[in-house]
Amino acid sequence: MIRQGAISVKVEETDAAVTSFPGVVPLANLGERLGLFADLDSLLPGKGRNRGFSNSAAVFDRMCIPLSGAQCIEDLDQLRRDKGLARLLSRSVMASRTAHDFLRRIRYDGLESLATVRRRMVRRIAQHSAVTTATLDCDASLFVSSGRNARMSYKGERGYMPMLAFWEELGVVVHDDFRNGNASPGSDALTFLQQTLAQLPPQVTSVKVRSDSAWYQAELLDFCAENGYAFCIGADQDEAVKQTIMAAGEDAWQRIHLSSDPADAEPSVREWACEAVHTLNQSTRPYRLIVIRKERLQDDLFYGPYLYTALITNMEMPLEEQIAWYRRRGQCENQIKELKWDFELRVLPSGDFFVNAAYLRIITLAYNLFVALKTLALPQVYKPLRLKTLLFRLLGVPALVIHHARRLLLKIPRGHPHLAQLKMLC
Repeated sequence: MIRQGAISVKVEETDAAVTSFPGVVPLANLGERLGLFADLDSLLPGKGRNRGFSNSAAVFDRMCIPLSGAQCIEDLDQLRRDKGLARLLSRSVMASRTAHDFLRRIRYDGLESLATVRRRMVRRIAQHSAVTTATLDCDASLFVSSGRNARMSYKGERGYMPMLAFWEELGVVVHDDFRNGNASPGSDALTFLQQTLAQLPPQVTSVKVRSDSAWYQAELLDFCAENGYAFCIGADQDEAVKQTIMAAGEDAWQRIHLSSDPADAEPSVREWACEAVHTLNQSTRPYRLIVIRKERLQDDLFYGPYLYTALITNMEMPLEEQIAWYRRRGQCENQIKELKWDFELRVLPSGDFFVNAAYLRIITLAYNLFVALKTLALPQVYKPLRLKTLLFRLLGVPALVIHHARRLLLKIPRGHPHLAQLKMLC
């Protein structure tokens, strides 16, 4: 039997330039290819003196916080000591104190510039991907914070409630609106949608919108219908919807089977659906209402044996296909979790509202760059991987950085299972 015992070693120092983040090379090269650095230097507000870090270097260092596996701005001080990383960048990483100063400098004028940089970046990713359909998944989420400007949310916690829009076909963040925690997820929904649509490239010919019941608003639905945008949005169970449910006879309910496993002929939770025509208050347009009835695992004394949810749409998909399509918006919630946990947005850097807003926008640039790396530069098998998985397998492999024959070389351990992909990226 092979047993594990204590490991006795002697720790010594080396002057060799070793880095734990060789993935900075393909990320920086892709950023240059997408015009990210040129846009940052030309659009962000300039400094009073032409010295120190450029805007592109300053923003890229912040993007490297989550991309390198670090957690917060203070971790820049450790990245600054990475000799191999400094050799790859041909400069030192910015100190954390300087990074905070940079965010405070751009917190007002830089917000709109960062949005323009992201819009141009998304358009170039779309051009490379040749995508002409945009399915927009929009959702708000609470980012807990103890900052002095943070407000109490409806969940009983202090923080911020940014609204985020994702483009499903590309997987990128299209637009964000940083809000205080006491803001309603449904406030200014139409304005947010209009701003999101303005971020899309001109080659997009088809737009589809998905959201939860926070966007169950007549003006928003009518706007989509008038402009030819398809939508499927969660509906409140208001009095009209409840009457539709009560009026539906048993023969109106169609059994649906939405299990992802084809072999699951009899799922543990059974579901039925029915549909009707429904007109919202303050709207003159009738829409398709879909009501889903799910069997409760345990009967409820007051609410009966079924749980009801409702959707409203102007699409004409078959019933099961429509419900399955709407439920794919759950991927948006997973992307927000990825931003919080993999890209460390649960650790906001300041008590200043606008500093946090600028930081979130920079991290969405890092997120989009990472998605573009998987989409445009790596084989299909890497596309589902999250950041921490790809760091472990590829981007965070310890490497020796040396100069040889007037060029930089990355020395990776021989026989590493992902060596071929790293060579391809670099």
